[in-house]
Amino acid sequence: MRRLITRLFALLTALLVPVGAACAEEGLRGYEKGQGYVYLTMGEYPQTAEGEVQPILWRVLSVTEDRAYLVSEYILLAHRIHPDDKEWIAFGADLRQTELWAYMNGAFLSESFTQEEQDFLVDTEEFGRIFLLSREDLNDKALGFGTKASRKAWGTPYALSNGLFKYSSKRGKHSPYWTRSQSTTVDYGGVCTKAEGNLGYIRVVVADEGCRPACYLDLTKLRIAGGEGTKETPFILEGRSEP
Repeated sequence: MRRLITRLFALLTALLVPVGAACAEEGLRGYEKGQGYVYLTMGEYPQTAEGEVQPILWRVLSVTEDRAYLVSEYILLAHRIHPDDKEWIAFGADLRQTELWAYMNGAFLSESFTQEEQDFLVDTEEFGRIFLLSREDLNDKALGFGTKASRKAWGTPYALSNGLFKYSSKRGKHSPYWTRSQSTTVDYGGVCTKAEGNLGYIRVVVADEGCRPACYLDLTKLRIAGGEGTKETPFILEGRSEP
């Protein structure tokens, strides 16, 4: 009888585990010092120099309750934030009013993700479904950033063939990418990464800066269907079946 009660208690406990925690038990976790990141694929985008569409590789920055914070491992494209820096200043550097946001949450979203994958994305009131990292994110050691080396990212051959700036081989051949933060030095500037991995700014009208999309996943809507969570064999997601 005692054994039966123990088993029933264990079953009840398992049923009460939040979905977010269940996903974490399956291997989905945020950055851990000494362990690094886990990775997953979701969506597709042109990535080869010839424009071949391939799965987008995402780095899992954090997992909290029923939400995971992701950023694209690679810089997928070059794009200005907005064509008019005076407008950028006028609307208070609100990313949702920019040309780049319109592209990310319009054509990029609809063409790169299936409807099921779009449903996985949290539609935040402040940022929408697809957005950019912030200055604070890139200084956050809990997310695996906070150092110059950790901020560096590399563009895909497609991005490089379509206008993305690349630093020289002496610098590491990485590329700069935007954040969603406004410069505190000049109003017309958007915060971005620089040659050494430090943070600086450039005018939001500059077209050869990189875009490294970020998003939140709703863990109540999905499960891990395969993969190992490594960069070479990332997790594969699928919709969670209704009970």
